[in-house]
Amino acid sequence: MVESAAGPSGKVPAALRALGIPLVLAGLGLLAGQWLTFDIKGDGGWYGLLSSGLLAIGLYGSAQGIAHPHSRSDVYRIVVAITVGVVAKAAFIAGVLRLAFPDHQEYLVLAVAMAQIDPLSVSAMLENRDMSPRAKSLLAAWASFDDPVTTVLVVILGSMVLENPQSITAGTQSYAVTLLGNLGLLLAAAGLWWVVRDTKPSNASWGSVSAGSVSARQIAQYGALAAVLAVAVWQFWMLGLALSALFFRPRLGAWLDRATGLALVVATLLLGILLARGADFAVGALLGAATFSAQIVVASLVGLGLSRRDRISLCFSQQNGITAIILALLLEPRLPDAVAIIAPAILVVNMLHVGTTGVLGQIRTARMPVVKAGPSRTDEATAAHDC
Repeated sequence: MVESAAGPSGKVPAALRALGIPLVLAGLGLLAGQWLTFDIKGDGGWYGLLSSGLLAIGLYGSAQGIAHPHSRSDVYRIVVAITVGVVAKAAFIAGVLRLAFPDHQEYLVLAVAMAQIDPLSVSAMLENRDMSPRAKSLLAAWASFDDPVTTVLVVILGSMVLENPQSITAGTQSYAVTLLGNLGLLLAAAGLWWVVRDTKPSNASWGSVSAGSVSARQIAQYGALAAVLAVAVWQFWMLGLALSALFFRPRLGAWLDRATGLALVVATLLLGILLARGADFAVGALLGAATFSAQIVVASLVGLGLSRRDRISLCFSQQNGITAIILALLLEPRLPDAVAIIAPAILVVNMLHVGTTGVLGQIRTARMPVVKAGPSRTDEATAAHDC
């Protein structure tokens, strides 16, 4: 029997606990923000490097969810989801905001920042979600790789829409330069990996490493990875970094998960500190509702050909987390309302996810046929003996 999201397995409480941890961290940051203040420079500085570094760790960590598609036909679905799907979601959200706030053109950038699915939340959700392996593979790849696409779109659209048309970091002043830079980083990473990769086949997975077993080649791999991350942060070439993560995979063990978790903690605390300046719940609530609705529209098209159960699960899979938080931090120097709007939007999206999946789980449980246990073989043999 498959338990519902709100059933005896306690999946809704688990989801609420997962939502509660970021809320506690943001609350701690909010308290700290009552006394701690700092100036955010629009030209980057330590704040820009910190935000870019957090995003780089989050994007590289999300590559863990990218595995081989369940079937070849899903490659097309994944490509559509992370390209046309991201743009369609951003356009839908932007259209809603444009109708509600026609005088705020800068809100279009916030629409793009929310048009992705949090890979960390999806990874935890898939362990208990009632979906086929094919749908899980599709959603995992979708959530993992729409983040860098969204990030690049935020940089490009932000430079065109916001009043201060400067790049978030140096070296991304135009669309062409951004693409060429990302391509250069990708090629350089491929060359480095060709030099430092393991030439002998190993039974260990790419994510396994034990204490005392680090070889000189692994040290070289770690150094090369650090160099790729440093360049990506310096020039904000996040798309090239994410593409490199598809093959640049030294055995990091649990360290990558720990680094990603630490990045989420730092980003959430920083979000809370900035949120002490105030929150715009009206715009944030509308942004969150539009984001959740956009996923329903796009997923219903991407999921064509899948079972009805899988399509519904994809439609209600929207969650926002580390990437949306860090993009809000990156946009804050040029768009002072970014954190005030995106923070409540994230809360609305995740609450809608918990509520809809809980109701969906209850409905599916209620529709499941009740199987009555018949007499056992022992009982039948006893009855025959009595006769």
